[in-house]
Amino acid sequence: MKTDWNLIRSMMETAISACEQMEAMGYNESHRHLSIETSQGPVTVFDLMVSSFTYPESIRYQIIRERHDAGADQPYVHEFSRLLVAMAQASTELVGGKDAALRSAISCRRHLGKADIQRFIQAAPKASA
Repeated sequence: MKTDWNLIRSMMETAISACEQMEAMGYNESHRHLSIETSQGPVTVFDLMVSSFTYPESIRYQIIRERHDAGADQPYVHEFSRLLVAMAQASTELVGGKDAALRSAISCRRHLGKADIQRFIQAAPKASA
């Protein structure tokens, strides 16, 4: 099965856009206690913030369960998955304008060794069908 990179890109863009919009609104820790009344009772800004990161965690476990139910468990964490997680974690260190010097380090690794990997794959013996 091929990876749906557009779906992954959309999921990451959704998270980035949400963070960007909340930052533009001026969100900070002092807003956590603010609440609104809903049909199910009061909801605080902090409740909404917690929901914003527990929802993707729930989606992840849903995907794992569905893959298991389909008999398609992953025997290891794929290298592409590790790359996505590592870059997402590194990106979190830039939230709030911290360590802007990392921008140059990131731009130096923009290609992430793609040319070398492509050269190795092209030079590898072709598997017989």
